[in-house]
Amino acid sequence: MLEVENMSLTNFATETVDHTWNGRSVDNVTYARGASGQTSTARTTFNGADGTYDLITRYNGKTANGVTYKLSVNSTQVDSWSTSLRYGRDYTDPVNIDTRTSSKVTLKAGDVIELTATSAGEVPRVDRITIQAHVGPPTSTLTINSPNTTLNDGFDWGKNRALGMTFHPGNPMMGHEPEWWRLKDSTHTSVTPGYWGAYTNRESFYNRDISHQSDGAHALGLDTETFNMLRTFADDADDPGQNGWPLWAHSSYGAMYYIDGTGFRELPSPFNVMAKAYKQYQWTGNSDWINDPTLSAYYDSTMGQFLTNHEVVWNDANPSSEQPVSKKQPGEYTATYFEFPNENLVSAADSLGYQYQSMLAYSEILKTKGDTANSSKWADRAQRVRDDFESKWWDASNNRYFRGKDAAGTGYSSWGHEASFLMMLTGLGDHGARTDSYLDFIAANDDNLNVEATSYLPEMYYQYNRSAEGWAWLKKLMTGRDSYPEISFLAVSSVIDGMMGVQPDAPHDKVATVPRLTSETPWVEIDHLKVGDNDLKLKHTGTTASTLTNNSGGTITWEAQFYGTPSTINVNGVAQTPRTKSLYGKTVSYVTVPVAVGASVTASAGTTVGDTTAPSVPTGLTAGNVTSNSVDLKWTASTDDVGVTGYQIYRGTTLVGSSAGTSFTATGLSASTPYSFTVKAVDAAQNASGASTAVSVTTAASGNGQTVDLSDLTWSDAQSDFGTLRKDRSVDGNPIRLNGTAYAKGIGTHANSTVTYTLNGAYSRFHSDVGVDDEVSANSTVRFEVWGDGTKLYETPEVMTSASPTRSVDVSIKGVKSLVLKVTDAGDGINSDHADWAGAKLLP
Repeated sequence: MLEVENMSLTNFATETVDHTWNGRSVDNVTYARGASGQTSTARTTFNGADGTYDLITRYNGKTANGVTYKLSVNSTQVDSWSTSLRYGRDYTDPVNIDTRTSSKVTLKAGDVIELTATSAGEVPRVDRITIQAHVGPPTSTLTINSPNTTLNDGFDWGKNRALGMTFHPGNPMMGHEPEWWRLKDSTHTSVTPGYWGAYTNRESFYNRDISHQSDGAHALGLDTETFNMLRTFADDADDPGQNGWPLWAHSSYGAMYYIDGTGFRELPSPFNVMAKAYKQYQWTGNSDWINDPTLSAYYDSTMGQFLTNHEVVWNDANPSSEQPVSKKQPGEYTATYFEFPNENLVSAADSLGYQYQSMLAYSEILKTKGDTANSSKWADRAQRVRDDFESKWWDASNNRYFRGKDAAGTGYSSWGHEASFLMMLTGLGDHGARTDSYLDFIAANDDNLNVEATSYLPEMYYQYNRSAEGWAWLKKLMTGRDSYPEISFLAVSSVIDGMMGVQPDAPHDKVATVPRLTSETPWVEIDHLKVGDNDLKLKHTGTTASTLTNNSGGTITWEAQFYGTPSTINVNGVAQTPRTKSLYGKTVSYVTVPVAVGASVTASAGTTVGDTTAPSVPTGLTAGNVTSNSVDLKWTASTDDVGVTGYQIYRGTTLVGSSAGTSFTATGLSASTPYSFTVKAVDAAQNASGASTAVSVTTAASGNGQTVDLSDLTWSDAQSDFGTLRKDRSVDGNPIRLNGTAYAKGIGTHANSTVTYTLNGAYSRFHSDVGVDDEVSANSTVRFEVWGDGTKLYETPEVMTSASPTRSVDVSIKGVKSLVLKVTDAGDGINSDHADWAGAKLLP
């Protein structure tokens, strides 16, 4: 470690600062202090061993581009950076301490290291340069190969980004936390094995995120990290005041994360942690997932006192008197993973679904421990939970499932984001007509979700063999490449679990697979996927042929599954009679074969027994009631030798929805825009007809000479880093309110967000009041921007906080075709950044 004040200094002086927070010292630092408006240098000679190093510079600054630093070795620049915007009071505030990691710098004894600080007005202050051997992120042997470049590139991006999010030494993502001293405490003094499970500006991991990322993490070889993190959450449950709850978040050091580590208690999360811990046992076969004392106690507690505390009552002798649904208790945050419902739900379908999954897991855990009697008891209880959902959570009047119920027992079945679709991922539902209809409901409403919510969609659609929708959403994740950590992990696991249909059973040296490819991807091969001690290669060709190669490990039993009812499955050219079973309501045929080490086995489906005839092509497709954002479609019914079960509606080549009848309303369209629609008929065997003759329409122009509230129009795109953007409500679901003034109309957002409207030149001016919503009282820092056709038309001149007066925005948008409203986090992270476009209007 080089203390910069001890280097050879030019135009640097020394200065000692005692950094305090809440009246206590958090660090006493002697800085090399440069001069405002000048260039200062510090030099030293490296006397260590030859090698490759990371150089981590610790410095103090609060002004964006206030100082530019350059790091050189033997007068050759190896890195350069500028100070970023920090929000400490002044240089004495520890919030203004930041770091820069210069990676993979080659050094040999005698090299001259030089740090140059060029001031643009801010005084440079540098503490030290830590020189440590370069380690870099972990590596993975997992590979993909296919003729689909989007799939290959997206998978590789997800793999490399996810690996780069581990808490490895020298990770350049680390060291930027605003309140960095709060990441550790007296018992958590070093970085813990783990990976990012939060916004990238939060050096932490959240239990919901890690649960969701864990499958992808296993595929990449991050088993040690996942075990440590999930065990850490389990260890929270018996701490004073936790009452069986894991903390919501931990820092990279394993301490409670200071922003909202304990404040969020979402009812699905304890069950989700437990179910995903058992899934890791299925992947790895590591008995620590079953027998570790901390995890074992957590499983018992979650299925015992935690359920009791949440009003679950069992009666195995008389199940009709049971109350099997966990309910949110006073002081807990939400009953669902959707964080902003306003119906005051006490029970939610997604929470019940994860409870169901954890009960199934507990049954298997007890079986593994040899407790067969209690294993059977919990399997029966799990089935009764599913039966209860089926009998009491179906909204017959709207032909869909309830997503939640309030304290009075009133059910809500309207669209509710995660609360509406996660129960399908957990396997609740009848796995028949109701499930199919409900999946259609999801498909018709899943467009305006935040990116974290959309990361669940590929695996959900694949699970029910809706492969076209699964691939469409996976492709969006892969091409969008959002910075939110969950996305990269899901770009991997949605291929493994979803597209490739891998179902691990490492404790029994077994794996099952089912292909879920579409015509865009004729074949896919993944190599070096670990299931227990086995290293496997799996190739699917279409949906009727699979090859499994056992690279290493012992003999593994392969259950080669294919959807449908082929009369035979050929195994290395030898016909076998398959067995059948239901996989989430879809019939799969399968054979079971051993695959020895070094061997490859190919299974291919033969002729299908039963219905192989597609319905007739729909005719008479017409469009009517064309508005600026929607169109009604109608067509003549198809015929089929068995029976038509539904229709798929395509906008161009994109599947946009389905219908059980002969009509459909396409929504979310842009004004004054041409569209082409076709329809295909589908039968119970999933035979699809050819496409109908296309119908072309051009949507109506917006405006029509009238002033319009922006929230009355359909946006063409909406993205937010947190929560869900809302029309006529704040992001928390409250009435929009700025500095005491309530607004009936507007858009509630949260940084960082963008809302895009296609206007096609129909309006001349945009007007809105903007500010931080009154529902938050501190920590908010946002800027508002208005963009037209890629040009910034307006930006608030200062950072707005909860104390800022409301600002009125009035901007010319004459001729603008695409209007984009942005809210940024002002560079300091998104904590409490609730921002409103209040009373937003478009004027003719």
